[in-house]
Amino acid sequence: MLSEFVEPKWQRRRGFRKIHAVALFSAVAAAGVVVLMFSEFGVVDMGPGRMERQLVATVDLRLGTPALAFERGQARARADVEAGQLKLQRVGPPPSKAETARAERMKQRYDVVWVSHSEQVTPLTTAFADGYNGVMHDEIERRHGKAIADGLLGFEERRKPRETTDKTP
Repeated sequence: MLSEFVEPKWQRRRGFRKIHAVALFSAVAAAGVVVLMFSEFGVVDMGPGRMERQLVATVDLRLGTPALAFERGQARARADVEAGQLKLQRVGPPPSKAETARAERMKQRYDVVWVSHSEQVTPLTTAFADGYNGVMHDEIERRHGKAIADGLLGFEERRKPRETTDKTP
């Protein structure tokens, strides 16, 4: 022990000291906390009236799939329709000044707000926006007519980068 090097053998105290009492109290307190936590989380059955808790959770493996993002987009759009809001989601780089001006006119005329969902174009963000815009398109068509709904989404389609085709023979 350390005391052998610090104190010579003839000066060492024998018996129960204050440090021993502190160590014993700390060990008992730690054991009590562990038992309390086990009973709180349902690991230990603390009586006949307590329900058994399940410690294993189910995992939805579709969490990061475009199908689930599409469903979440549709659900969010339905909630916005119920709240009386008309919005369309935009994915990609920020809009130009002309696109911003046109979006402002569409907001004034038809009360349709363009919202940037994400600047990163990924399959998940695209699927979310497609699901959201599909539900909103139907609602805009119901309120303002097919031509207006198609025109608003056509505005978004023109924003998407087109693939260039090389027409050299």
